[in-house]
Parts: sequence; C-alpha cells; structure tokens
Amino acid sequence: MLARDKHSERLLSGESGQSLVVVLVSLMVLLGMAAVGIDTASWMVRRHQAQVVADSSALAAANCLANPSATPTSMDINGTLTSVPACTSGTDVSDAQTVAVDYAAANGVTITTSQVNVNTTSDLVTVSPSVQSPGLFARLFGIGQVTESAQAAAHWDNGPSPCPSARNDTGCAFMFADNSNCSSATNGVDLNSSGTTGVTGVIISNSNLSGSTNGTPKFGTASYGPNGPLGACSDSITSNGQIPWTSPPTQASAYYPFPVDYALDFPACYNSGSAVSGELPCQASGTLKGYPPFCTNGGSNITFSGSANGDLPITGNIYCAVGTGTPSDPSTWNGAITINVRANHDWYDTFVGGTIDYKVNGNETLSACGYDSTGYNASTCNPSVPTPVTGNYPIFYATGTGSQALNVTVSGSQTLNGDMYVPNGTAYLYMTGNKMLTTLIEGNNINATKISGTFQGDGPIEPGFGSSGSGNDQLVALGS
Repeated sequence: MLARDKHSERLLSGESGQSLVVVLVSLMVLLGMAAVGIDTASWMVRRHQAQVVADSSALAAANCLANPSATPTSMDINGTLTSVPACTSGTDVSDAQTVAVDYAAANGVTITTSQVNVNTTSDLVTVSPSVQSPGLFARLFGIGQVTESAQAAAHWDNGPSPCPSARNDTGCAFMFADNSNCSSATNGVDLNSSGTTGVTGVIISNSNLSGSTNGTPKFGTASYGPNGPLGACSDSITSNGQIPWTSPPTQASAYYPFPVDYALDFPACYNSGSAVSGELPCQASGTLKGYPPFCTNGGSNITFSGSANGDLPITGNIYCAVGTGTPSDPSTWNGAITINVRANHDWYDTFVGGTIDYKVNGNETLSACGYDSTGYNASTCNPSVPTPVTGNYPIFYATGTGSQALNVTVSGSQTLNGDMYVPNGTAYLYMTGNKMLTTLIEGNNINATKISGTFQGDGPIEPGFGSSGSGNDQLVALGS
C-alpha cells in the first residue's frame, strides 16, 4: 500500500510540472498578444495623425491656390515663427507645395514637396504623407517599426481671374468701393458722366451705388452691396440725371474683397532682426536708408509744379511721401504728393503717400511704373524695384482716410494706364475732356463727380458676379 502511494506522488509531481509549462506558455502568448495590441493601438493613433495632417495640408494648399495674392501668414514650426507664403496665382504650384509642407511641419509631420502633387488642370491637390511608427513590444517578434501612410485630396475653385491683355472684356473690374456701411447715401460709388462717355468693365460697390449721365447711357455691369448690419444698401439715380446703366444693377449676396490688394506690393520693411509676413530688409544706405526697397525716390512731401522744361517727375520711379510717418511702414505715411504740371510727356511712375493730388492740363500719358499691356514689364521701372506680388504696380496708392485722399482733377486729352488704390479713403475724380483710361479704381469710397472719355477696366474678372469673389476649397474623395 505504501509503494502505491509513492508511485502516485511521483505521478502527481510530474503532472504539476507539465501544468507549469502550460501556464508559462499561455502567459507568453497572452503577453505577446497584449504587446501586439498595444503597438497596434499606437500605430493606429499615428496613422490617424498622418491622415489629419494630410487633410489639413491639402486644404491649406488648395486655399492658397483658390485665393491668390492673399496676405502672407506666419505660424509656429518647432518653436520658430515662420513666414508662410501666399500663392501669386491659381497656378502657383511652388508656393502651394511650400504651404502644404509648412502646415505638415507645424503639426509634427515632415513631408517633402514630392509628396504634394498639384494638378492645375483638374484643380486638385493631393498630399501623401508617410510616418514611421516604432515597435515597442513588437520587437520581440522582429518588428522594429512600421510605415504608416495616408492620403488626402482637396479641390479648389479659383477666385478672380486676370483681365485679358486686350483689356476689352466686359467682365474686367473697373471700379470697386470697399465701404460696407450703407447707412449713409454718400458711401460706396457715386458716378456721373457727361458727353459720349463709354465704360467697358464692371462696377462693384459693397454699399450704395448711384449714378447719372447727360449723354448716352454706356456704363457697364454694376452691383451694389447686400443688406447687412450697417444698413440696407441701394442703387439710385441722382437728381436731373438719366439712367446711366445699360442693364439694371444687381444686388450682391455677399461682400467682395479688394479685386487687387496692392498693399501686398508695398509692405513694411525691417531694419534688423528677422522678416515676418513677407517683409524685405529696408534699404541700408543712401538718401532712402530705412525706406522699403520699392522706393526709388522719396521725402516728407513731394511736389511737381513745372512745365515742359521745369520740375517734372522722372520716369521709372516709385515716389514715396512719408510725411511724419515711419519710413519703414507705409501704413503710417501721411505725406502729400502734388502733381500740378502742364506738359506733353510720357511717364512711367508710381506715387505712394498719404494724399495725392494730380491736377494736369495737357496731353500727358501717365502709366504705372512697370505697366505693360500684357502685364508687368520691368523695363519701364527702375531695375532696383522688386517685382510686384500682384503682377503690376498702380499709378497712385493713397494711404490716407480723407474724403479726397486721392484727387484726380484733370482737363485735356490725358491718357492714364494703370490702377488707383485708396483702401482707407475716398478716390475723388473730376475728369473732363477726351480721356483714355485703362484702369482699376479701388477705394473705400469713390466719388466720380464728372468723367468723360473712354474707360476700360483692367481689374480681375470676378467669378459668379453678384456673389463673393473669393475662391473655394474643399476635401474630396480620392479619385474625384
């Protein structure tokens, strides 16, 4: 009986050893499964991050292409404030790729421009980031890391398209008033013509619109602002006037942005430190030390009052009137520029100051520095002037806020080629005689008391006239 008990004990001892092996093997399997589960969850989080980055980067690049010439921005990338470019056109592939790369970097993922595909034929941006996810417990099974890939596509619709070089398209912008306060009848565009005046181009007001003519009504297409928190906008005919429009003006459903934001061509400069928002270094020497690089001539106030043999502008310059403002910052300039001459000359100049008075009686031709019928032509501008972001410089850029920040009072047969930009004040125009203007007139308000002659708009063509001129972007399913 005793022998049998010892045999049983030996059997029981052997079985307990086998159970321990089974338990250990089971624990290893469970630990392995748990390890793979933890790593898999980590990889899924990393994969989700890559997809979020792909989405945001694709949208950022598409938005850049949909809204060319927007104000450059800056963002924090790895603790450094970095300038992010604005696209110069709807086909600016290089800047769009840079924007996508910057947005990915700001979100902790490094991509290259080769991973950003921009198709300007289908208006589609595709971003394909890939990230490396290390294995922690998976290393026990020989898996050191895995590559997580994502892909996103965004489509864009362009905002305004450039006016054709012939400048005879009826859809090209001619006048634009940015003021959206409709509570005052004087806000917006007030346009009065005489004689056989003809306008080819679009007239846009973000607030009220009024006009009259004592000749044949030949004004182009026009719109006035939507009803908003600052009053109900309207169009009207001034007293004793005939209807000037070839077709009734329409009311816009949304506010328009400036067709051309010329402030991009005249940014502040920096004297030391790092550039932000696309700034360039100020001029380092000479009489214009501390001025932006676009200034080729300048001073506190600038006056031209000569005749054919007297004090006249010198062609090819950008004149800057600082006044008591800071030379490096055009938004602070309050200097006065006065041009009161009589001479039959051809000039290629641009004038930037707080207020600008252009009073000429003769047969002058004044064109913007860099003006050309097909676009920017550096041969007509001082070689030291940087190429403009918007594609061309205006003739006049008045930074002031007054009711006549820009005063163009002329008689004769002048020809003006180039744009007029008064973003904060009123552009006042009194033009008699047989004028020839190829222009885009932009102001907070526009008061054209009298114009006569032939006027051609050369501003961008707004898509979906009567609605916002901004471009659109949206994520789309791959293959769309």
